[in-house]
Amino acid sequence: MNQIGKIVSIQGNMATVELERSSACEKCGICHLGETQILHIDVENSINAQEGQRVLVAVMPGSVLKASSILYLFPLLALVGGISLAYLLEWLIGLPGNVEWWGISIGLVLFILAFVVIRLREPALRKNPSFAPHMIRVAGSNEEITDMCEIADE
Repeated sequence: MNQIGKIVSIQGNMATVELERSSACEKCGICHLGETQILHIDVENSINAQEGQRVLVAVMPGSVLKASSILYLFPLLALVGGISLAYLLEWLIGLPGNVEWWGISIGLVLFILAFVVIRLREPALRKNPSFAPHMIRVAGSNEEITDMCEIADE
């Protein structure tokens, strides 16, 4: 995903880039859970851009897919796995009471544990360079990003 933002400050080799959430991501809500239309991110200033310049910032599509899988697919699999585990335990050893309630309980516990694991692994994932946004180049003054996340000169 590509986005054009403005560099608001530079400290060492890191730049704080101000991005305006695009129409492509406004429905997602991950960025500050919809609290604001403006997002500030820290990006390595690999192109030696200056404060006030507009830059093209990109996150590799494979990284977006991996991050989405970690955030959404892992907890969903934990939930379904917990429900399946309850039915397996019912078949193997027999559970007291209603198997559906056992499934809901085990599924929800594993669902919550999945989010705890993700939260505990977050610092390591943040340090992974494949998930980090990168500055691609300085953007032109009239350059914009279309809804299809492609570059359009207007």
